[in-house]
Amino acid sequence: MSTTTPDPDRRTALVPPHGDAMRLDRFLAECFPLYSRRQLVKVVKSGHVRVNGVRARPGVVLHTGDRLEMPVWSRVLPQLEKERAAVREVSRPESEVVELYRDDDLLIVSKPPGVPVHGGALQSNVVTLIDMLRDDILEDFGLVHRLDRDTTGAIALVRGAELRKAMMERFATSDGAIEKVYEAIVSGTPDPAEGRIEAPLAPPGHGGKARVSEEHGKPALTRYRTLESFTRAARLELTLDTGRTHQIRVHLASIGCPLLVDPVYAGRKGWRIPDPRGSRDAYLKRTPLHATRLTLPHPRTDELVSVEAPMPADMRYALEVLRVVTGRGRKRGGLPPTESRPTDDAP
Repeated sequence: MSTTTPDPDRRTALVPPHGDAMRLDRFLAECFPLYSRRQLVKVVKSGHVRVNGVRARPGVVLHTGDRLEMPVWSRVLPQLEKERAAVREVSRPESEVVELYRDDDLLIVSKPPGVPVHGGALQSNVVTLIDMLRDDILEDFGLVHRLDRDTTGAIALVRGAELRKAMMERFATSDGAIEKVYEAIVSGTPDPAEGRIEAPLAPPGHGGKARVSEEHGKPALTRYRTLESFTRAARLELTLDTGRTHQIRVHLASIGCPLLVDPVYAGRKGWRIPDPRGSRDAYLKRTPLHATRLTLPHPRTDELVSVEAPMPADMRYALEVLRVVTGRGRKRGGLPPTESRPTDDAP
């Protein structure tokens, strides 16, 4: 896609042959992989993208030679986040977001479960991480990478458009400057106990499901190490050499050890198992994936900054009960008992 920049805040481009008959949102997602499709759609819906001079919709179908007018993404997205923060009243307390590191240029927090990092339209009732960090967003901090809605743990924000763009580009490369380490609870036990999962991934299509694809996928590498083994379950440490959408979830499913809860890649919306000690059941209603450690170069000084995020209570308790169950030889440890399915009123 060739671009011209007569206006420093706008870009103009002609749709190349490979974009013919493609939806605008999909085309933008392929051309600008630093940003999520949700972010790009938000910009389109805000009226910042035009096709042949006409304000565009995300689903408009493009044709070869169409003229696109676009903003500079690294400038418009922080501005939209500030506008959202300025008008939002957040119902969830900011104290749910644990601060792990802060200085004038870099902020790293631990994201709670069930919170998307970005929202949609301004009218949306969904509370996002941006909303919960309202004061920092208004001070020009912005996210430089993403976590899934139900994934917890360390996530970084950088202050200032130029520093933020440079850090986003570093997150998008696999040069070893940034280390992202996760912990997960999975079904089954990997064999071998430590290894590499190297399988190219195609981005999510209809239905929001990514897939392993030799033909259409981009290189993706996940390293794993088994920390604990239970009866038909395991606790893993995972290190990402790349950052593809749903990479850990797809890679784990590809070796037969999907996350213990994953409605998309494991077909399981919840997991519950009784505590043999007579205490409350262990219950998970989200993907048990936690960004436990993040190491990155400081955006201004380039010195390494490393933080660790405490594991959330639901995963800690699930592991505690799995240890008890496995120690007592219960054969159903690590699988949801059929007589104890999650319900809407479960704790």
